[in-house]
Amino acid sequence: MAITRTRVTAATPFEVINVDLPGIRVSLLSLGAAIRQVEVPDRAGILGPVHLALPDLADYADVARNPHLGATVGRYANRIAGGRFALDGIEYRLDVNNGPNTLHGGHRGFDRLPWDVVDVSEDGGQASVTFALHSPDGDMGFPGAVDARVAYLIAPRTIAIEMSATTDAPTVVSLANHGYWNLDASASIDTHRLEVPAQRRVTMDETNIPCGIVDVSGTAYDLRLLRELGPVIAATGGLDECYLPDGDGMRLMARLHGASSGRVMTVSSDAPGLQVYTGNSLHPPFTVHQSVSLEAQRLPDAPNQPALGPCVLRPGEEYATTTLLEFSTPDS
Repeated sequence: MAITRTRVTAATPFEVINVDLPGIRVSLLSLGAAIRQVEVPDRAGILGPVHLALPDLADYADVARNPHLGATVGRYANRIAGGRFALDGIEYRLDVNNGPNTLHGGHRGFDRLPWDVVDVSEDGGQASVTFALHSPDGDMGFPGAVDARVAYLIAPRTIAIEMSATTDAPTVVSLANHGYWNLDASASIDTHRLEVPAQRRVTMDETNIPCGIVDVSGTAYDLRLLRELGPVIAATGGLDECYLPDGDGMRLMARLHGASSGRVMTVSSDAPGLQVYTGNSLHPPFTVHQSVSLEAQRLPDAPNQPALGPCVLRPGEEYATTTLLEFSTPDS
């Protein structure tokens, strides 16, 4: 095992932590508590990259070049309608950064901030890297001071992502990892196959705010059996959908297959929703539909639509969620 740390001097200084284990290499950034790169074996046993990465580390501090790559998004992942919500009879106005809405916490959401590296350790062939962030009361308009932590627990062919938060005043919280996955290191995910065991998905209005929940049966959005993504993208114009995976608690959320590499990534989580995004707005140095994001999270706009599930965090409570990524090559 090898763990190395490097300081990057850029517009926003941050650290790079590289973990090299048998069967997996992971590069993490303290900027956004983010995944920069993951390398795992293909069917021939050769390690290769499975996540989009910018060519220059300093580019990660450039918002124009970095579309939340592998980052921890928050204080509230996804969209909040109109950049406002009411809590305990008080309306809060948020930073608006996506048309009329707030996306991933605003212009300076958690993914754009340097986190503290509070632990880097190894034990028994496994590595742990933990980041912490203090978000003050009023940050991007959100009430309450929040202390968030993200721990990456890395073992051969697995990454567990444990996210937690506490607050000193009532607020809303939803953290998610915004990975950009391509298991073949290719220019397109068209030949990838994806399974999402969800009978229901959230329908969206013209600004991607929830307006209902529908059954996917008989539609182009039905991913309950493995489907090649090229035809799905052609039929839908590209996915940016919130699915409601079947069941409760820790369960299978998605299974992604790389056609040429033979790699499979399985995503499990205890989150209620999974945002599936097929890189519809990627720009150079990447290409449109070069990756798929599988973001386990609370539902978008739940602060304004209580029927979409709980999202409020109060003093004395802890928000906690876990996502597990597992990599394999079953046909090797």
